Amino acid sequence: MAKKENQMPKLVLNDVEYDVNKDLNDEQKQMYLHLQNIEDKINSNNFIQQQLAVNKDAFIRLLEESLAKGSAEEEWLLDVPMTMM
Repeated sequence: MAKKENQMPKLVLNDVEYDVNKDLNDEQKQMYLHLQNIEDKINSNNFIQQQLAVNKDAFIRLLEESLAKGSAEEEWLLDVPMTMM
């Protein structure tokens, strides 16, 4: 396994690049970490939203199929002669 080089985190804001460890004070580093965490959460929530949308579509299809099957059974019952009921 290749060793990962120790890269300094960079921040690009308004077309200016900052070295997080050298150019930012402690308060700014904390803001940078908050922004990074928020970005991670946004990406995670987008991923979850995609999963939920697919699951929703699957349940809609299952319900449609179930309702169609129920309608077919109801139509069959309507065709049964009254003497059998």
